[in-house]
Amino acid sequence: MRKIQYLDGLRGLAAFVVVFHHFVYAFYPALFLGSNTRTHLKMGEEVFASGSILNLLYSGNFAVCIFFVMSGFVLSHKFFLQKDHAIIKESAIKRYVRLVVPVAFSVFCAYILMKFSLFYNQQAALVSGSNWLGEFWRFNPNFLDAVRQTFVGAFFSSVFDYNVTLWSIAYEFIGSFIVFGFLAFFGKIEKRYWAYAIAIIFLFQTYYLAFILGMLLSDLMAHQKLFIRKYDKNKLIRTALLLFGLFLGSYPSGRGVDGTMYAFMEKSYLANSAVLYHVIGAFFVILVLLESRKMQRIFSLKYLIFLGEISFAMYLLHFIILGSFSSFVFLKLVQHLPYAAAFLIAFALSIALIFLVSYLVYVYVDKRAVHLSKLVYGLFK
Repeated sequence: MRKIQYLDGLRGLAAFVVVFHHFVYAFYPALFLGSNTRTHLKMGEEVFASGSILNLLYSGNFAVCIFFVMSGFVLSHKFFLQKDHAIIKESAIKRYVRLVVPVAFSVFCAYILMKFSLFYNQQAALVSGSNWLGEFWRFNPNFLDAVRQTFVGAFFSSVFDYNVTLWSIAYEFIGSFIVFGFLAFFGKIEKRYWAYAIAIIFLFQTYYLAFILGMLLSDLMAHQKLFIRKYDKNKLIRTALLLFGLFLGSYPSGRGVDGTMYAFMEKSYLANSAVLYHVIGAFFVILVLLESRKMQRIFSLKYLIFLGEISFAMYLLHFIILGSFSSFVFLKLVQHLPYAAAFLIAFALSIALIFLVSYLVYVYVDKRAVHLSKLVYGLFK
């Protein structure tokens, strides 16, 4: 089945937002944390932006929620069109292999850089004021530990010492099997929408809600498309839903919301407001994209499709590059240039390197992981 190109484009943009988020958090932490003690701009623009809709530009958590909703949609899309349980078996067998090969590559890249003392994040953190940036790679690398984290820890116990971006892999992997299990038990049952309701209640305020909502959206698009279009065909309604989704996606996840435009959304009964709002926001953005020809054309642009193709590699590798190459270049430049100029040059050079490395990994690692997963599935057919 052919990929839905505009979803690849959205995935690529979301991956880039995650990259930008980490650079912001590393070098302009007040943009994320809203702290006056860590600003680098004289007028306090960082603190203001952190509590405004501008933080949508670098809302990494919202971008990850978009990944999760899309995973729920894509992993169930083929099943809802064909209603064949063999599709679930195939996807389930291939899933671990598909993910573990690129994960292993990223972990061992970090391991090698640590062995040669090529991470400069702690020194860069002293200059940027980002305590978060200084937290990583502060241990002695161990090969067996790296192997354990690659094949077990990252997938089953959320251990990601070598590569912080792997925090989402356990959610992605377990969330995938929640989708497969739901499809296996309820996918062909006419009254499965009650099962959706129970799953939503049970997984409320967790990232796994995103997988359920993505699967629900796939189900509705396959079987209740006329119902959706009845409410989504109006441009005004679509625009309102899109703006609502983006507003929820801009809810700050790194600071409190007192004194901001989001203060009314903070509720004592919500243990993690940002997760819930970001998941729901991602659902509405993707809902509108599925019914908006104009948005589909935008997200089908070649450069966004390219970002979508390299998105997984870019997601896995960018923070390793940030902690090594980017931090090194920034430290050299900031000795001779103003802070902002040093950051912008280091960021531009880093993005070029991230794109190049991600493309090479996409061609020589990611694609081969897909091929290997197919070979593994062939053994169980």
